[in-house]
Amino acid sequence: MEIFKSFLKRLLITGLPLLGLYFFAQISFESNSRREHPTDAGLGIAILLFIILFLMTVGLLIDLVVRIKRKQYKVAATNIPFLLLFLFPILYIKCQMSDYCEDCFCSWLIDIVKQL
Repeated sequence: MEIFKSFLKRLLITGLPLLGLYFFAQISFESNSRREHPTDAGLGIAILLFIILFLMTVGLLIDLVVRIKRKQYKVAATNIPFLLLFLFPILYIKCQMSDYCEDCFCSWLIDIVKQL
């Protein structure tokens, strides 16, 4: 039961900022479409998504290390699915915003996302 509770806590802690970003993006896109000269609101949302995911990943990594030091291995394992879910969007946004997007990892990641 403790593992289920810790999973639900992590789901709530990670879901609320992403849900808030979703609603902010919807409001931003709607108000941007009403303007006479629309701007690129998507880039700002992508940067916010990168920052939110990066901070949550750092927090989950710190929690993972603390749980392992306290020998709470089952609770520490609940961090792993969230870390894996956050890894690909962070790397994809990083690859899109970096200057050296031709190396094999970035092109592999971008090709996979394009096929989806």
